[in-house]
Amino acid sequence: MYILSMNFFSFRSRFSGAVALLALVFSQSSVLAAGLVKQNIDTTDAMTTLDNFDRGFYTPQVLHIKPSGGKPIEKPYAKLLHLRAEISEFSSRAWLGIDTTGGRKDTTWGKSQDLTEDALNVLQTTFDNIRKNGGHVIVRICYDPWYNGRSNVTPEHEWVLKHVKQLALVLSKNTDIIVALEMGMHGAYGEMHSDTSITYDRIAEATNLMLRSTPPELKILTRTGNYSAKVLGFDNWGVDFHIDGEKFAEIAKAKGDTMYRVGMFNDGYLGTQYDYGTWGADCKTSICREEGVAWLEKYGVNTPYGGEALTTADNYQVINTPEFLSYEGFRTHTSYLNIQWNNNLIDRWKKTLFKQKDFDYDPSRVDSLTGFKYINDHLGYRFVLRESWLSDTVEADGILRAKLRIQNVGFGNLTRKMKASLYIHGMGNFGMLDTLGILSDRVALPDTIDFMKVHSRKIEIMGADTVMTFDGNNEFSIEANVGCYSGWSGVRLDVELKVCSEKNSEDCIQFANKNGYEGNLESDAYIGSFFMGDCERTAIPYAFPGAAQKKNAPFVQRAHNGMVIYNADKHYKANGSRGK
Repeated sequence: MYILSMNFFSFRSRFSGAVALLALVFSQSSVLAAGLVKQNIDTTDAMTTLDNFDRGFYTPQVLHIKPSGGKPIEKPYAKLLHLRAEISEFSSRAWLGIDTTGGRKDTTWGKSQDLTEDALNVLQTTFDNIRKNGGHVIVRICYDPWYNGRSNVTPEHEWVLKHVKQLALVLSKNTDIIVALEMGMHGAYGEMHSDTSITYDRIAEATNLMLRSTPPELKILTRTGNYSAKVLGFDNWGVDFHIDGEKFAEIAKAKGDTMYRVGMFNDGYLGTQYDYGTWGADCKTSICREEGVAWLEKYGVNTPYGGEALTTADNYQVINTPEFLSYEGFRTHTSYLNIQWNNNLIDRWKKTLFKQKDFDYDPSRVDSLTGFKYINDHLGYRFVLRESWLSDTVEADGILRAKLRIQNVGFGNLTRKMKASLYIHGMGNFGMLDTLGILSDRVALPDTIDFMKVHSRKIEIMGADTVMTFDGNNEFSIEANVGCYSGWSGVRLDVELKVCSEKNSEDCIQFANKNGYEGNLESDAYIGSFFMGDCERTAIPYAFPGAAQKKNAPFVQRAHNGMVIYNADKHYKANGSRGK
């Protein structure tokens, strides 16, 4: 058999022009699919734990940075890493070693000084290794030696500001893998406590300097709502920090997009109704839980939120249950938690069955549905394709029309910008020699298709009732120029939706559906198929100029009794499935 591989991109570039998206509309109304065919695909949540490593349970790992640089992290512990970088050797107030021998050894201290080039290179190399590992990272930087919880380690304020400026240069280069910056820099564990030098003004000044010195896609989190309020310009937050108040509206207008960039991390999460002091008990002088949750609900819609969930303190209300998270988690858009702490609580979640029904996560249908699995699968976003309508046939104009309904069933939303595209592929037999043609094309869609806007459910408190006012179903329409391929009339082509990083095409979202296309080896959402109609033009092979001809030319490799068709940087088996 003679096997032919065709390069679709070059072919279509010759006859159809540049790929163009003609229209896209997000809506929350019912799908209007006039002239389209509803696709017979599996629209249920497969209930598998997805490999989307910009959300979920993280693993912590400490990096000790020295003036001489030290050793970078070469092997990250996990795909979602909590990088606890400490620069204690750059603080004269941080003791690195203490004499416990009665004077036979010296107590050693750090030295307040500029971060060295070697130190910054170690941080950059660590980010490079996380990227090579295909991972993402939540970053916290502080002066607590080896994150042992030592108090009064923060250097003089002017040194903190100098270090912020230096660190900002490295952080700005790595926003493609940084989920969020937990703005440590002060106190034990970088949690903004246990240090007499800490003031609200100093934390606000350092945090605002970091905001000004880094690009807007870097989300910056402080330890409590009070600190975030001060960063945003609130002084009397017990009175003014109410999202429906006049003062709040005034500050929100002045801050603009910064309001959506500043969030908080919570290392006392669910331990008490106050989250161990994260929220205030006196709402006249501090931000109480409901005010803080309402703020996160509205302004943290695309900002990571999470931390460490704790066991319940004695004589306090128990709220650290999967059932409580199945309510409040959607309001706070909870997206990440520590897998190691609190380990006793994590173990309890693993042994406890989830008791409520949440769409496909139904205890009556799944006997072994634990609270841990429910939480693990719902941290951050979780996209399920619920309905798909496509053109039955793409005619000579090359326009493919689609209407999709995608439900975000996760606690939160996508927190970074990503690119959507359509992956179109198929094969057919042609001519007297029964030639096998392999088609493969990736159609980039414009920025108007923004999966950061595929929002999760919205919950409102109405008197004594809790009401879901939006169920996470997001609908949109696409008209895309996919080209028309002469000679392929009547051939069925499959379509998949891909959502990938702007900087790394291999970093793609995994959808919760089972992919219905057997040959697919990736995480795309299979949205259906269409038939190619008759084209008006005559197919004339397009020739690449000069050296590009050899670089882009497909070829056939015979391996044992099979054949593999190579097309640019991808290769396909004879049945059309992608190989390794």
